[in-house]
Amino acid sequence: MAKITQEQYQKFFAEFEKAYKEYENKVKERRARGIHDYNVFDVLETKEVKHSKFIASLLDPKGLHYQGDLFLREFINACGISDFGLDTSNAQVFREYENIDIYITDGNKHIIIENKICYANDQDKQIYRYIETIKNENSSLDNDGILVLYLTPNDGKTPSQKSLNGFKVKDGFLEKDNDKIRYKHIVCDHILKWLDKVKIEIVNLTDLNVIITQYEKAVKNLINKGEKMENENLIELVKQNYKISKEISKVIDEAEKEIINEFFKEVCEKLENDPEIKDNWTLSFNKFENEIIPVIEITPKELNYSKYFRFVVERKPNEILYGFLKNKILDDFLKNNAKIKLEDMNIQTQYFEWYLKADDFAFKKMELKEFILKNIKNENGVEEAVKDYVDKILSDIKKSKNKLKEINDKINADKQ
Repeated sequence: MAKITQEQYQKFFAEFEKAYKEYENKVKERRARGIHDYNVFDVLETKEVKHSKFIASLLDPKGLHYQGDLFLREFINACGISDFGLDTSNAQVFREYENIDIYITDGNKHIIIENKICYANDQDKQIYRYIETIKNENSSLDNDGILVLYLTPNDGKTPSQKSLNGFKVKDGFLEKDNDKIRYKHIVCDHILKWLDKVKIEIVNLTDLNVIITQYEKAVKNLINKGEKMENENLIELVKQNYKISKEISKVIDEAEKEIINEFFKEVCEKLENDPEIKDNWTLSFNKFENEIIPVIEITPKELNYSKYFRFVVERKPNEILYGFLKNKILDDFLKNNAKIKLEDMNIQTQYFEWYLKADDFAFKKMELKEFILKNIKNENGVEEAVKDYVDKILSDIKKSKNKLKEINDKINADKQ
């Protein structure tokens, strides 16, 4: 098989760049005609919150849509739970009721909706706690008066045992000892079916229809069913140069590794010269190969503990994580020592319980492609992107320094 020459690669890249510019021009023309990708739901609050708020606002018979229980009735039909017997004409809808994402009740029947539409992680005893809350508030309530709906993307999983705390999912029920609670796993396709039906019912209400259509697009984008503008020239070019394209695709991962490593090496070099780092922190740079590792690791100086939190920028295969992270010894220690609970110290964690979550502690998660395009190949160049990252890291570790020491001291109280 003939080897691909440097000239062939250069010719392909030149043609590809030309085709891509044509694609960008088509996108600009499309937007100029008023066909755009802007969606109000993509810029509102955190992902789970905005979905729960909007769904609840439609389901509420007393909502400002002034459509009574229309949306609630159609939702129940779309989810296939009409036999549960909720009186929609007499129902109330609550958001974040005792931490329940969406709670619907007519006084006799109670629906708990747990929203995991953006792949949020289960919390400890989450579903169990919600069931107990409703049972405790309604002492004469039978088990058949509660229904749990667990909302996820189409490929989402059922609740974890951590969340269920002993309940088992079996044949449309959550079962534990003598308890048998109605349960249904619903997905984005149920939501799309519901939205499609209500749009037909309110076809003459233009403003409301526009808002629901926007939300429908947001859900479709979430599960990759959104509209995509393809460029025939790019596809044809790849087809004609399939061998070259395949060879290029083989080295994309390696190129991404080098881009990330070079970027964070520069960040570390800048940080090393800062007085805050020199005086108070131990800094290390770990070149990313294939293992999941902290590329940047910043640990408080004179830390005599083997278990602790520190600041990291962590590279995973397809994403970048930024925040205050447990070390492995601490993670193992907390799993095996039931007497010590982070919650008892008013410490929250997130992202598989590894990272600190509080106002004092920054946490950020970014897809690798998004990170590269935003922070490395930006309009102001790599140097400006490095400076921005350095400034952000310095700001966050200075802000959290005292609180971090307090937490590490508490965790290691037995060593003091």
